[in-house]
Amino acid sequence: MSRLRLLAVLAGVLLPTAQAAAHGVCGPRVFANTLTIEDPAVADEAAFPTFAYMREAGEDGPSVHAYDFDFEYSKRITPDFGISVGYGFTVASQLAGKTSKANTQFGWHNLELLAKYAKCVDPTQELMLAFGIGREFGRTGTTRLEAEQYGATAPTAYFGRGLGDVSAQWLRPLAVTGTFGYTIADKGLKRTSDGEFNLGSANRWQGGVALQYSLPYLQAHVKDMGLPEWMGRLTPMLELSWTSPATAPSQLGTTYLLAPGIAYAGEGYQLGIAALIPLNRATGSHVGLVAQLHLYFDDLLPNSLGKPIFDAPLLGR
Repeated sequence: MSRLRLLAVLAGVLLPTAQAAAHGVCGPRVFANTLTIEDPAVADEAAFPTFAYMREAGEDGPSVHAYDFDFEYSKRITPDFGISVGYGFTVASQLAGKTSKANTQFGWHNLELLAKYAKCVDPTQELMLAFGIGREFGRTGTTRLEAEQYGATAPTAYFGRGLGDVSAQWLRPLAVTGTFGYTIADKGLKRTSDGEFNLGSANRWQGGVALQYSLPYLQAHVKDMGLPEWMGRLTPMLELSWTSPATAPSQLGTTYLLAPGIAYAGEGYQLGIAALIPLNRATGSHVGLVAQLHLYFDDLLPNSLGKPIFDAPLLGR
């Protein structure tokens, strides 16, 4: 089940709006929330829930079907600094085969916390940069479903860049976001005297990149194409995430996950859905699915949950 848990982490995102929303604003650009990588913005919002499904061939029998339900709440402390907490659970079902009985298990993921500082550094180039430190707390999940017994810390950099300043009009709605980080395990993975592995984890590199083509941006800032109202709220996206071991030994190799999808920006919320396509055997063997409802409190509750605790920026203007 290690591949299934890996895909659940990639799909759940320790991890989005109408053009007037306050999330991810940099100049005229509003960066949509991505589904498999963390976006570069800080905001008052909640992913409630993120649902992911993956199927993996069983090692000694029928396939295992994993259903993940992840929840995340993000709160701005200042306009440019925020924290988020993520939790979730898995339902793993192995269907009955000729020589086995049906088996369904339930379990919680480890609790995760992320502190992030984000800044729109150049509104004219729609450039946003961010830095965060994520923390996974060991022994807060269900170990029989492979929640790690020891925690890990992940310093990570993020960026977002819109192409609203390019000469080709058809390219201006395009934006790219990305992330790159390093996960440091509390306890390293080692072989024991009998040739088995201990309960530690290998340090890992991880990152991702996402392309998004904003039809709201096209309509508002390039050219009104006369699209139906519902179509003018769509943002097609293509995401690629990866992880690779940084220390030896490692029980999991380099993974690549492709996620083509689309997001719909409502009034104070975003609905997103994407396919999860493993690009190598270490990632998985079957195509899965991720879907997410994202709520924006800066739109829904602007005078309470939707505003930062302190009005002054963390590092000035």
